[in-house]
Amino acid sequence: MMGSVGISEGRSLQGPNSSGSGDRKYRQWYAEADDGDRPATPVADVPASPAWTARTIDTTSGVDYMARTERDVVIELNMMRTDPARYAMKYLVPLRGCYQGRILKYPGDTAISTNEGLPALEECIRELKRARPVSPLSPREGLTLAARDHVLDQGPTGAIGHTGSDGSSLFTRLSRYGKWEFIAGENISYGYSEARKIVVALLIDDGVPSRGHRKNLLNQRFNLVGVDIGPHQAYGHMCVMDFVGGYRPN
Repeated sequence: MMGSVGISEGRSLQGPNSSGSGDRKYRQWYAEADDGDRPATPVADVPASPAWTARTIDTTSGVDYMARTERDVVIELNMMRTDPARYAMKYLVPLRGCYQGRILKYPGDTAISTNEGLPALEECIRELKRARPVSPLSPREGLTLAARDHVLDQGPTGAIGHTGSDGSSLFTRLSRYGKWEFIAGENISYGYSEARKIVVALLIDDGVPSRGHRKNLLNQRFNLVGVDIGPHQAYGHMCVMDFVGGYRPN
């Protein structure tokens, strides 16, 4: 997401071998867990999806290597993947009122200038309404450590992009902790620190003609994910998501 507080980077690559907490609805679960210190995000008065049970979308249950907001990102991704159309109606449609031309302003947040404005949001809504549900993502520690390496590398310097200061690629970072299989991809968001805003910005993919971030988020071949969020010298915050089809830890 381009602008004064956030931009995004996304990449997905084919591999060389091609090779719980009950059934409460997520809306209730999230409300109970929320600490109430985040700016309000517009939400439509649309019922939560029947697919959004904690058993289905909270694949982070029992995970101790991710911070709270990082777990929230995984849960948010799983809400979107298991019912894209409902996610669009509940969380994207209300954002129409946050745009004034190319200016986007969430309630309580600083206004930012986008590249495309409302048309990118409308395109995203249309695509999610047509998209078929895909399986939720499960976290893995090795993937999270790979994502964390990139955050720790770029954060202090304000660098952006998928290449580390040592020349490392996504594949390099993944291979430090295990062997990825089938397909691998990486999304990077700069600016937002709240899970929903991170995911929504990557879905809208403003200013990215390929919509590569959105494709990664909806890719049915991805099964596992690692997420890390940390401070960034230039944009305040950054979030790295590493996706793979399969993974074997070292």
